[in-house]
Amino acid sequence: MVITIRMKKSIGISVFLVGLMIFATAPAAAQQVNRASIDVKSYVIDVQLSPIDNKLTATADVTFLPLEDLRTVAFELNGSLKIETISKIGPQQVSTPPVVRTSPRQTQPRPTPSPIAQITFVQDQVGVSDLGPSVRIDLGESVTKDTPVTLRFKYSGVLNTPSGGPLLNKRLAYVGETQGYLMYAARWFPFHDYAADLATSDITINVPNGLQVVGFNDTPAASAGTGKARFTQSKPGLVGNFAYGKFVNRNLKFGEYEINFYTRAGSGEFIDSYGETLGRAFEYYTKRFGEPEMGKRLNVVQIDDESLEFYSAAGMLFISDRQFLQARGITEERLQREAAYQWWGLTVGLKSFDDAWLSQGLAEYSAFSLRESQLTGPQLDALRRELLEKSLTFEQTASLLRTPANLDDQSIAYQYIMFAKGAFVFKLLRETIGVQRFDQLLRTFLTEFRGKNASIDEFERLTSRVAGQSMRYFFARWVESTGVPEFTADYLIIRTRAGKFVARGTVKQNYDNLRLPVDVQLRYEGEDGYKTVQLQMDEASADFNIESDGKPLEIIIDPGFKLLRISPDLRVSSIARRGIEQFKEGNYVEAQAQFEAALKLDRSNSWIYYHLGLLFLEQRNYDLAKDNFRAALGGTLSPPWLQVWSEIKLGNAYDAQGDRTRAVAAYSRAEKLGDNYDNAQEAVKRFQANPYDPREKQTAVR
Repeated sequence: MVITIRMKKSIGISVFLVGLMIFATAPAAAQQVNRASIDVKSYVIDVQLSPIDNKLTATADVTFLPLEDLRTVAFELNGSLKIETISKIGPQQVSTPPVVRTSPRQTQPRPTPSPIAQITFVQDQVGVSDLGPSVRIDLGESVTKDTPVTLRFKYSGVLNTPSGGPLLNKRLAYVGETQGYLMYAARWFPFHDYAADLATSDITINVPNGLQVVGFNDTPAASAGTGKARFTQSKPGLVGNFAYGKFVNRNLKFGEYEINFYTRAGSGEFIDSYGETLGRAFEYYTKRFGEPEMGKRLNVVQIDDESLEFYSAAGMLFISDRQFLQARGITEERLQREAAYQWWGLTVGLKSFDDAWLSQGLAEYSAFSLRESQLTGPQLDALRRELLEKSLTFEQTASLLRTPANLDDQSIAYQYIMFAKGAFVFKLLRETIGVQRFDQLLRTFLTEFRGKNASIDEFERLTSRVAGQSMRYFFARWVESTGVPEFTADYLIIRTRAGKFVARGTVKQNYDNLRLPVDVQLRYEGEDGYKTVQLQMDEASADFNIESDGKPLEIIIDPGFKLLRISPDLRVSSIARRGIEQFKEGNYVEAQAQFEAALKLDRSNSWIYYHLGLLFLEQRNYDLAKDNFRAALGGTLSPPWLQVWSEIKLGNAYDAQGDRTRAVAAYSRAEKLGDNYDNAQEAVKRFQANPYDPREKQTAVR
């Protein structure tokens, strides 16, 4: 994932990782730091890593342009690192770092400017300011706008815990004896504007012989090295992402893409499947949007479980140990989203945290679009409905524009809004302006903002230009506001003299200025059975007439789940999904309350009974678990996989009580169904061979 971690003044930071909500509170006495406006152009960094004592020692030359006349500047830096000196380097031309172009063993020499003066600074290693741990610098004189300045930082520190970083429970930088990593988000080198600080770089990493260093490089041959390795990025981006260790390297090729895996010995079981998923995603995104800034190479590196499960950087994807275990595995959907960040967030950057929808929403939309292209019929409808349900789960908590400011960056609500609703709003934009113009919009967005930062306002202006009309109404409704419409239909059936039928009626909705194309479908008796018309909903209502040969049975609004809308059944689903998230976090009482609230609205909903059964099975209340799995089997059985899995889980409950006969009978019924959704038949065979053991963690929340 591309994370948007920020230090917030006087409020807590919560991080949602591995199903846990963890809170950390910043000191109440936090004070504002006014940062002068500068544009960092390049980094030249020499890093010495000492694994024995977990130490990083570095010299970093940072070149920037003032965007106003100034005397003081502020940079962010990990609180575990202490600055020894800061010097201002004498006048020199601002240029990009030299690029390795001669041969894998030859590099152009680095310029070596001489320090001319040490300057005064104040370092805050605790992080009570808006910046978190930071350093404020007095340049000693006023510097005029657009005059290049180069500062040389010399600093060092121990990096073996989350201390000093933005997350209190996750290491984003680690110098260990046998392996380690440095992530941009850890702030292990000084930068000015987190997530928006696009720059070129020339970075040398020094480690003991025998350890391999992995990073992204303009030159393929130099993307990894042992002992000492130099990495250059000649195009502006978010830089400074590396890992080292004793890796097993596998290079995979998918079309024109090269995916290099660096994993620990014995962790290669999933490399082929992970690589294929990433490769196919890259090919699809390239065809739809254009090439990413990373080119056609990706380094995938295995890191420890003390860090994030996933972390995406330019040409890099860090994945934790646990994702390579048999019991875990990574879903195709997650890998598809991680791949999309190479386009959205890394090729096109963000101007501020408030613009995160452009990265998070587009990455999720891209992965969704890929899955959409692979499905048809009921499976496609189920995919679209699932995205709609997730979009509604926390929809009214905050708008897409305000979510980054109002919610903790990695909280459940943040993820549902920014990922699911964010993706759905892009999908809704596609439906509004048409597929052809929407595809043109994304290609143009990538082209015009390649290597630059973009804001939502700039994206809106581009959308209006491509659409050929002002899209202000769309962004005001779906990006800046909360709330979704509810559609109803009033109609009557008329029999014509020719013996045919006409459904004549009106579709109504409860919002002003909606301006959406709305599909209205008539289901009728006969071989074909369906006829759909599209209405342009510019007012609170729109009329329709649909003719059919067979007797009309019902009118369905938005049968393909194209609209961001609410309905009685979707309202039930959104409540139930909140229960599922509480279940995942271990908040069983609240989860049960949500499930029961949903059942009050729909007593025949198999999906809710199934999850309530899982909850009771987890709590080892086997009688109530059985009751709810049987209720699921007697309900709507939508989606269809509920039948096979309700039988399997019913068998688990019987097994847990020592009733092997009834357990085997349930497994046999599941086997006869033949449904292999989520490897159901493999689970059946496993439990037929060996009884379910409640002491083993086997219950899954689907």
